[in-house]
Amino acid sequence: MKKNKVMLYYGLLVVLLILIGISSFFFNYFYNLRNEDLSLEDVSIREKNQMSYNVRLFDNEFFKSSMEEKNYVLSLVDNLNAYFNYSVSFSSPIEGEYSYYVVGNIVMEQNGEKVKNEIYRSDISKYEANGKVINLSENFDIDVDQIVKEYNNQVSNLGINVNAEIQFDVIINYSVFNEKISKSIVNGKSLTYYIPIKDLTNITYTDDNIDERREYSELNFDDNKIYIVICLEFIGAIIIFILLIVLIVKRVNGQVSVYQEKLDKILSKHDDAIVHLKDLPDLSKYDVLFVEKFGDVLDAANNIGTPINYYEVVKKHEATFIVLDKDKAYVYKLSSKNA
Repeated sequence: MKKNKVMLYYGLLVVLLILIGISSFFFNYFYNLRNEDLSLEDVSIREKNQMSYNVRLFDNEFFKSSMEEKNYVLSLVDNLNAYFNYSVSFSSPIEGEYSYYVVGNIVMEQNGEKVKNEIYRSDISKYEANGKVINLSENFDIDVDQIVKEYNNQVSNLGINVNAEIQFDVIINYSVFNEKISKSIVNGKSLTYYIPIKDLTNITYTDDNIDERREYSELNFDDNKIYIVICLEFIGAIIIFILLIVLIVKRVNGQVSVYQEKLDKILSKHDDAIVHLKDLPDLSKYDVLFVEKFGDVLDAANNIGTPINYYEVVKKHEATFIVLDKDKAYVYKLSSKNA
């Protein structure tokens, strides 16, 4: 009966391992569907940004392009005309809107701490997106001379010495819907011009960049239900597997402890009648009679007047008690299974 139970436990373990294996396969399959599995509908997106500027100096009436020179004597700079282009192309049509606005700040740094002081904020310009391309090309002026004058007045009044730069950020956002993947695509970009406030200024801006990526459709409602069921089944199988392992370990440990307790009791109570053998004797010449309990070999030893031979066949699991009488051998086996 006990052997059947153990076999049942091991059978359940095998079934659970197979169940966990199958569940993990489908779990991984649906997890990939939720990410970048190519079997889902997808749309490719390519984003590109470019920036440049022209600088107008006081000593002449024309602008110098950013392609010609990037270092300027700040006191000679009148204003800066900033130009940017931001474009997004989609592999299938979209509908929605995109927008941008400009924020200007003077960023001051003293003793490792930075403080932003907003000096300009434009209105938000919104546009409709329809088709496969969003293209935003705009320019705006930065009155460098006026900003520097106001900054110098503030700093001189405060009597502080700080490092500072003028920063103008172009904040671009879009939110569009793509019918192919049946979901909204939302993204944004921040493009920045940097003008350090120092005698010889080095005007810089966000590097030109091209970014390509894909957006994927979501699982449909039925797929979501299957995914949830598999997740629950996967978690349940793991929990049952762990509980079964704990049960088997407890049962095995319980059997061993009962066996050891019973063996210790026999050895201590009947120590004067038991001989500990180094090796198991050869019983091939004897008619071996297996008895059901230790009391049977004890009675046989008392009747014959011989000691009981003891040998532990498997440490902590199986011990054998033998009484030899001419051509007969009375054997009692104590194991963790029948203890």
